[in-house]
Amino acid sequence: MLKSKNNFENILIFFFSIFPLAFLIGNSVINFFIIIIPIFFFILTLKKKIKFNFQNKIFLIMLLFWFSLIVNLFFSQNQSLSIPRVIKIFFIIFLVSAFKYIVFLNENKYLNNIYKIWSIIFFVVLIDLIFEFMVGFNILGFKSYMPGRLASFTGNELVIGNFFSAFCLIFLSYISIKYPKKNNIIIFLSLVLIFVSFLIGERANFIRTFLMISLFFIFVVDYKYKTKLLFIFVIFSLIPLLITNLKDDNIYKSRYFNSISNLFQKNGISIYLNNSQYGAHYDVAYKIFKENKLFGVGIKNFRKESFKSKYENPEHKFKYGGATHPHQIHLEFLSETGLFGYSIFLIFIILSIFLSIKSNLKNKNVFQFSGILFVIFSLLPLIPTGSFFSTYSSGLFWINYSLMVGYIRD
Repeated sequence: MLKSKNNFENILIFFFSIFPLAFLIGNSVINFFIIIIPIFFFILTLKKKIKFNFQNKIFLIMLLFWFSLIVNLFFSQNQSLSIPRVIKIFFIIFLVSAFKYIVFLNENKYLNNIYKIWSIIFFVVLIDLIFEFMVGFNILGFKSYMPGRLASFTGNELVIGNFFSAFCLIFLSYISIKYPKKNNIIIFLSLVLIFVSFLIGERANFIRTFLMISLFFIFVVDYKYKTKLLFIFVIFSLIPLLITNLKDDNIYKSRYFNSISNLFQKNGISIYLNNSQYGAHYDVAYKIFKENKLFGVGIKNFRKESFKSKYENPEHKFKYGGATHPHQIHLEFLSETGLFGYSIFLIFIILSIFLSIKSNLKNKNVFQFSGILFVIFSLLPLIPTGSFFSTYSSGLFWINYSLMVGYIRD
């Protein structure tokens, strides 16, 4: 690993380099990274080993978002559930700032090394997933308890699809930089990544991954647009053939065709929402929002509020919609932070995306572009998402957010 002249900088580079491993180990390790990286960065700032602009736009936008969460604390039904998440966002502000600092450290030499290590880790996961699909368990002996799903290193958690989606574009970006004149490699890897994402069996993450890789291919790979559109068409054509030739094909047909195709029939979305567990979660979240429109019930309080009997819906196939979170990021903010928190969140995220796109139009950085795509597709309505305030899914979001805003020059 390249070394800087500052030991604290070396520590930051080291922890960022192995950060993806935390998501394969567990939430406690993820939280450790989220805390330790900002601490070292904060120490660097206090000791004036580095110059940090506390007036840069992204820092101020994130502060605004954090202050809105502090305001929400005063209206939280159970502050003990909310406070740890608000504290974590404070650390994340400096996590993002630390990454932004490394972006401009010594002409990106250290950052390129970080991307290399991230890509190696992702490639190992990619091979592990293919191995698991072929033999039924991964290289460590972990296997999925659910037919039609892959587990890889996350074991019984079954969240590897989120990890895969979060790092696949970073991997493609690194390969495109390393082999700039070999577009055939990108085409081949894009096909492999889409199919492996499909095999993982997480429908929402597959949809996001497919769309992200398709847009990445269209805007980054140097081919004529007709060739690019042909590529997308071929993918659409091959997926049905893949389903019919896989082992346990009836499971994949059920998970993908039978559920997704129903959305395209008349009143398909309404039928889906009224006959799915996700729809039950959405229904409860909307009811909670209607009763607490201004400030919601408090961050992470959905897990308590949603189980109250008054939210039962006997007309819904799943009349009990209680869960740890609504499984949709927009409904999560509306039910837990109300119109006040949701409005600030929209301001925060829209300004962040706007500034990032404006920056990317100038620097054409593929890593920043991959971060932009991931953040945008993480915010799609209706499609189920992890909790924005959970450790695992939010950690992956903030890594890509860091890529998105890290290249913005103050």
